[in-house]
Amino acid sequence: MARNLFLSEQKTTRKKTQGPSSSAGLVFFENQSSDRTRQADIQSRINQKLLTQEISRAQFRLILTDKHLLLQLNQEKAPAVYADFTGGKALYRLGQGELITRAMGITKLDNPYIIDATAGLGRDAFVLASKGCHVILLERSPLIFLLLEDALQRARENPDTREIAERMQLINSDANDYLNTKNASPADIVYLDPMYPERKKTALVKKEMQLFQVLLKNDDPGHALLQPALQKAGHRVVVKRPRKGEYLNQQKPDFSL
Repeated sequence: MARNLFLSEQKTTRKKTQGPSSSAGLVFFENQSSDRTRQADIQSRINQKLLTQEISRAQFRLILTDKHLLLQLNQEKAPAVYADFTGGKALYRLGQGELITRAMGITKLDNPYIIDATAGLGRDAFVLASKGCHVILLERSPLIFLLLEDALQRARENPDTREIAERMQLINSDANDYLNTKNASPADIVYLDPMYPERKKTALVKKEMQLFQVLLKNDDPGHALLQPALQKAGHRVVVKRPRKGEYLNQQKPDFSL
């Protein structure tokens, strides 16, 4: 059985979910880009049950621009959240992945396969893919999935990030369902970074977590994922928690960083 490694960070860079939340809410889609082909592609992928043509009824706004697909709460001055692998924080973090690389133990494996069971905005998955890992990103939320899909498409069109993005496979799935499926892809490592209450003063709460907490407010905190993850992983399970945070499923890890 795989070992359970507790990766603790004083500041977590994102929190993730296990996916389609029953409280997803209605979304209003608008195109602010010049790319009509991408507009049609995005529209075809939106769950029609979530889509509304009346902005006053929408809980979220999904906005396509020339740079990103944005998601924001339908509130005045609400910040927009997006996934991005071609610049800014994503490229900066390529040189900042020492802790997560050590946690994964990837130096002991040859091009390991990793299941990122709580993909979120995909930042850790991108770092791991840049180290030569093949990463399956599981994201249950249909709206966050669209952000990731848009970011991956743009990364595959960019010569600087194409090779990294090709090692990333995105699946819109409940992580518990996927990990318990016999036909699921085998993995050396399963990575878990489920939602966790953030400190109220962090910038993440003000921006990304504000949206995530509304979008995913009824989601399980991830305790049920640990056991199927341990059964699926051939090498180890890595759990990311805040420093001094409670253990996932109250199970003490074999070691921690």
